[in-house]
Amino acid sequence: MAYALSWLGVGLVLLAASVPRLATLDLREYLVFGLLALLGNAVVVRFPSGTVVSMQAPFAFAAVWLFGWPGAPVVNFASAAVLPLLHRVSPWRAVIFAGNGSLGMCAAGVVFWSGAGGPLRPDSPPEQVAILVGAGVLFSLVNTTAAIVGRYLETGERAQLSARNLLPLAGFTALTYTPVSYLLAVAFRVSLPVFALVVSVWLMVGLTLQAYRSSRDLRARLEQATRELERLSTTDALTDLLNRRVFVQVAQRELARHRRYGDPVSLVLLDLRGFKRVNDTQGHQAGDAVLRWVAHVLRGRIRKTDAAFRLGGDEFAVLLPGTGLSGAVAVAESLYRALRSEDRLRGADVTLGVASCPEHGCTVDELVRAADRALYRAREEGRWLAHLSP
Repeated sequence: MAYALSWLGVGLVLLAASVPRLATLDLREYLVFGLLALLGNAVVVRFPSGTVVSMQAPFAFAAVWLFGWPGAPVVNFASAAVLPLLHRVSPWRAVIFAGNGSLGMCAAGVVFWSGAGGPLRPDSPPEQVAILVGAGVLFSLVNTTAAIVGRYLETGERAQLSARNLLPLAGFTALTYTPVSYLLAVAFRVSLPVFALVVSVWLMVGLTLQAYRSSRDLRARLEQATRELERLSTTDALTDLLNRRVFVQVAQRELARHRRYGDPVSLVLLDLRGFKRVNDTQGHQAGDAVLRWVAHVLRGRIRKTDAAFRLGGDEFAVLLPGTGLSGAVAVAESLYRALRSEDRLRGADVTLGVASCPEHGCTVDELVRAADRALYRAREEGRWLAHLSP
């Protein structure tokens, strides 16, 4: 807020200084650019950083080249008033725009008029054009830096301050605003039909850029939504482990690999004894915390080539490609020790059953049934781990 208010103060000082000087201008000519600048606010380009660039700037700049720096503040404050209404720009960002836009354009106007010795001429010599380009670059540096810093203060994201955000915005304003404003100013002095043609072309270009950016943003949001939908369809929402449907797919794939290459595949099933009592006595939030703890341990104790799943309720599975029965038993023992290493089960306990292909079957159903029978045996015998004899 303090940052926005400081820019508001800068803008108000420039506005107060410019208004008396407007009386010396041809107000009819100035109003042409002022009204076109207001209409230009209907077209904006949104950058990935969230910064909004309005198409009013070339008209405001053309007024500066023709009438001097006093032509900028009134136009910028009028634009700041309509941007929140047209494009849901926050009032604070609009205030920053009014202040830094006015300062940048006024500074550019002073540089240009001082160096060129007066307004832009239709037959402007190369020296005058070079000064105009330099003034446009000065505006880009002031404007983009202020906008990026404001965006950072609004979001708290340090990435907003990166060159990746600053350079495209500065390049766009320098390479677009300055040449187009030059053409608008020259065309205005040449003839009304030429000026109307340039205005039409610029608005068409602006609408094209807006449509291009909007389509890219829409496509990016659609891709993100598709990825999120895919994630939700393959993972358990509470634990973020893969779900039963994916377990079947992955197990089928690994068992098919066994049939081709002979590599063993093992399965560890895990369930929680006394989990219902945790939910009943301590509440479902406590039960959810237990499930998340189990998922955390499973993720941390398996290899990248292994996969952990929540099959439903308090039942979990770990699929171990390339691991035989003895290796799977060792993994199950490691999981049990890790789960009991902290008091995070809240009174529940863990039972594990192990099965391997080819010893206990080489289809998904056979492997699951064998691991489930081992789990049942362990529970019946009061043990925490069991596997069937090959």
